[in-house]
Amino acid sequence: MMNNQRKSLLTILFMGATLTTPLVAQDLQTALKDVEAERFTKAGQTLTQLASSSPSAENQFYLGYYYLRSGQIDQAKAAFEKGAAADAKNQLNNVGLAGVALAKKDRAAAKTLIDNAVAATKSKNQDVLIRAGEMYTLEETNDPAEAIRLLTIADEKDKKNENAEIEMLLGDAYFLKNDGGNAISKYENALAITPNLAEANYKIGRLYLRGKNYTKAQEYFKLAIQNDPEFAPTYRAYADALANSRAYKSAAQNYELYVQKSGTTDPEQLLDVARYKFLAEDYQGAITYLDQLKGKINNPIIDRMYGWAYTALNKNNEAVESLNKFITTAPQKVIYDDYKYLGRAYGQLATPEGDSLSVINLEKAAAEDTVDNLYREIAKKYYDLKRFDKAAAYYDKTIKHDKKPQNNDYLWLGLASYQYAPRVGRDSTAAPMDSAQTAQLKQQYYLTADSAFQQMAQKIEADGKTYPLAYYYSGMANYYAYSKDPEKASEAATPIFLKFIEQTTDKKDPNDKTDYSRYQVTAYKTLAGFSIAKKDDAKAKEYFNKVLEISPNDADVKKALEGPKETPVQATKPAGKPAAKPAAKKSTAGK
Repeated sequence: MMNNQRKSLLTILFMGATLTTPLVAQDLQTALKDVEAERFTKAGQTLTQLASSSPSAENQFYLGYYYLRSGQIDQAKAAFEKGAAADAKNQLNNVGLAGVALAKKDRAAAKTLIDNAVAATKSKNQDVLIRAGEMYTLEETNDPAEAIRLLTIADEKDKKNENAEIEMLLGDAYFLKNDGGNAISKYENALAITPNLAEANYKIGRLYLRGKNYTKAQEYFKLAIQNDPEFAPTYRAYADALANSRAYKSAAQNYELYVQKSGTTDPEQLLDVARYKFLAEDYQGAITYLDQLKGKINNPIIDRMYGWAYTALNKNNEAVESLNKFITTAPQKVIYDDYKYLGRAYGQLATPEGDSLSVINLEKAAAEDTVDNLYREIAKKYYDLKRFDKAAAYYDKTIKHDKKPQNNDYLWLGLASYQYAPRVGRDSTAAPMDSAQTAQLKQQYYLTADSAFQQMAQKIEADGKTYPLAYYYSGMANYYAYSKDPEKASEAATPIFLKFIEQTTDKKDPNDKTDYSRYQVTAYKTLAGFSIAKKDDAKAKEYFNKVLEISPNDADVKKALEGPKETPVQATKPAGKPAAKPAAKKSTAGK
């Protein structure tokens, strides 16, 4: 007695009270709507219970139909075979087996099964005709012409034009034929029979999506959502339309709604959500979905996505591991972006080995990258490492590789060249040179710096602005370039220093808060030295007095003014790097 009571309790707790309530036709219609809305889990529960409680040929067909639509081909076959055995005269299960054959790309077997089913019912059974037509629209091995033939016969039996499903299936067949006009007409016929039919508006939107009219597609998807917010396929298609309009955040949100409303656990669809999350720059959200796919899908692209997302999140060790795994396991799929993100991740490790591998990988990507100028990233890395010769070489590449180089590209090319020039002949990483070669290369770096600073100044002035320090450093570069020929140094540098003084004495840019005094002192002292070399003591005195106006206690100048002027005053060590940089275009790195 007690055992029987326990058994009853277990039945109630685990099977639910639904077993005490017979499933009726209304449950079948609800389940079929769930199939269309891709709520497969819910549909499967209802149809499994229906077939279990009443294992008729028809109930077995609809169970098999659910399995077929949800991609469970072997289970579908078993259900159809059971239904066919239950009632040999009921042809629906033979039609279902034809769908299984089509899913397995056996067109001949499918045609035989459908032809026999239609013949056995003398082309009079509307359900057989509708389902037979539908089978020809379901899988890749489809036959839209045959679908239209069978559905047209079924439509002729719809004397009162009350069956919207026939119109929808005819629309699907025309969709497969790429006959958009007729497809839309059929979907509109279905709407005339059943106004506000979400599936019809969704499928019209899908036609516009295929035609790349994303705005129109989105209009119909919004209508479908208004018609039925629970019709899941709309959200997935809407996400695709939004993504093609680059509204990635909204696309990700709508694909998530598809997942929630359909209840899908399909790894490929979850991977699509991760893709949209990534495109929306929701990198942690992308990783959350990718984590759900571990052990469920063998797709190396997952390692790529992990790598890119981890790079964006500054989880660089994880990024390096994921990207190296992807590059090793799927070399045929590797693109330059993989090397770009790997290079960036290595660079953030802040180790000598990481810096080296960063440059190697960024270099692999640089030639093909059309979004970011990766030579700029390599150049900055070398500059930060004080490898100024390498930095100069890569800033030069940056400028040559960019249709619209940034002002700062010229600035950093100039500074890198300027700072490397004194190191020529002392750089342990360079090949040995004699004194003549050293002097020639040193001059070359200074003149490269001069050219870069001059180009920068011209570009900025073309925009109606000024950047005086470009002239300061240009003047200093010329001073050092011709240090062994004072006359030539004076000829080259004097007008440039005067331009610098002019721009800093009468500032035209009210937003320029830079203190130029230390740079002015160096410029005036250098000009004074040039004047002394020319034996123009009056001009030298004028320049020295300008220094005292800025720095009244300058001991060197006081001494020069008090003593003999036979020896020219050498230029003091130039002031440091520019205190302010011109506005540069915003980098798109990481986008």
